[in-house]
Amino acid sequence: MRLAVLSDTHGNAVAFEAVIRDLHKQSPDAVVFLGDLVMRGPQPAECVELLQGLNPLVSVRGNHDQYFARYQNPSDWQPKTAKGELNLRHFIYNTGLLSKEERNWIGGFPTEFLLQDGAFQAELYHASPDSLAKVSWPWSTPDELDELRKHEKTRLVLYGHIHHAFVRSVYGRVIVNSGSIGLPFDRDNRASYCIVDWEGDNLSAQVRRVSYDIDRVIRIARDRAMPDADLFELAVRQAVFPYAMQTAAAGVSG
Repeated sequence: MRLAVLSDTHGNAVAFEAVIRDLHKQSPDAVVFLGDLVMRGPQPAECVELLQGLNPLVSVRGNHDQYFARYQNPSDWQPKTAKGELNLRHFIYNTGLLSKEERNWIGGFPTEFLLQDGAFQAELYHASPDSLAKVSWPWSTPDELDELRKHEKTRLVLYGHIHHAFVRSVYGRVIVNSGSIGLPFDRDNRASYCIVDWEGDNLSAQVRRVSYDIDRVIRIARDRAMPDADLFELAVRQAVFPYAMQTAAAGVSG
């Protein structure tokens, strides 16, 4: 079985298109998506179309997808922090470009998925079994990474959220983070996804990095007057997390 593992496109369809071109060359048997399809990038509707075109086995809900489950309209959201205000700006932008059906589709993603292939079992989450926003870094301890699974018989755990791709073996299980397609934060500005193969007791995983036209997606963001386009440009060019800078400048941490 060959599985393509995608996550965290964040409205960057230019990067998503490049990953799909590379993905087709790998001939996966199935595709899974681990959340955060839109928000922060300029092309939400295009990302919806691209993901639907892949016919994924499952699309798991991320913390940014959760906004579409929680709020029907921007007026329902009353932010209390600078971070909340930033996310509301992007929610307003996204609701202006997505149909009600598309917003409901995103908000309806399941929060977890158990993949079973004969005796083989994998658990899929955006961040963790009990949170859409928990941070588990590549350098987390084995005990911390072991908390990313529910079931003893699980061989493979797949998650996203942190925008740092890695593969680690922990207590006989393989932990894979596919990184981010649209907004890597690991100082490598190429889009990131993973290919996982298993047959019998053999299991392997590879992180793939794909170059794309960064200038083009920045032009789209500016042409569409996307909010916080300067921060988006910094993020996609340098592959760093710039959003804490703005919230800290406003006197709010996190």
